[in-house]
Amino acid sequence: MNRNALLLLASSLSLFACGGGSTTNPSSPQVASAPSNLGSSNTKTFTELCASPGVLFCEDFEQGISNSWIRDGGDVKLVSGQAKNNEGNNVVELRTYENIRSSKLLYTFSNQNEAYVRYDVQYAADYDNSDGSHGPVLGGSQSPPWGMMGVAGKVPNGSDFFVLNHEPVREFSVKSIPGEFGFYAYFVNMSGRWGNFFTSTLNPKAIITPGQWHCVEFGLRLNTAGANNRDGKAFFWVDGIAHGDFDNFQWRTSPNLMINTLMLDSYNHFLGGTRPASRSNRVRYDNVIISTQPVGCL
Repeated sequence: MNRNALLLLASSLSLFACGGGSTTNPSSPQVASAPSNLGSSNTKTFTELCASPGVLFCEDFEQGISNSWIRDGGDVKLVSGQAKNNEGNNVVELRTYENIRSSKLLYTFSNQNEAYVRYDVQYAADYDNSDGSHGPVLGGSQSPPWGMMGVAGKVPNGSDFFVLNHEPVREFSVKSIPGEFGFYAYFVNMSGRWGNFFTSTLNPKAIITPGQWHCVEFGLRLNTAGANNRDGKAFFWVDGIAHGDFDNFQWRTSPNLMINTLMLDSYNHFLGGTRPASRSNRVRYDNVIISTQPVGCL
């Protein structure tokens, strides 16, 4: 369903090409008060969720992969499946293997100061995250979508770009399969030149269960434009549970830089060697909604 009809080189590789990333330091974003839980499920259908206040875009892939998405290489397929019983019969599958490190779809939308994306995601039962991988991105640039692409290792200057990636987080020195959900972000007051990691503020963490569908939602609120304003925020929920409310972000300095791009991505570093196509890493997505306020799970 489409109600409107997140890196290396943009042509074939992903935003986050390499680098171990950094944890935060005292001058960087910190944990704020926890956001409210959204509930692991509700009685609303996907169609009803799409009618929620603030919704900008809805896609359940029941009519295929619509032309609203920008295809940017990789191996992207429509396959049979459903994240939720009685909610459609198609899902999109992104595969990575051999020379395909990134498979993705991009969507651009009107400039926003605050935006959220909810989706259902399933990592395959044999998904290998031992060398690190990346997932969906909410971001912004003044030339969407390409202005936030190919920026690995570049610190934003406040007027060019920012990105908030929600992914299977792991430290590069630790073999963690499949990982836990968390953030990898590029912003003005980040620590170091590589993206900074943020993980769940809860214990237990938001652990990914291979082969299981998870309801994920994340979003960001831009800081007030200006040279020293750090009132930006980021949030995420997994299966309706609030796992983080982070503040002190300086996403931008220019008022012209706003949120305007979603990248539905699966990227693998494959530092230890690629996988053959017959054993590709597979990630499935369904029921994607972009909104100016949290939407919740089906």
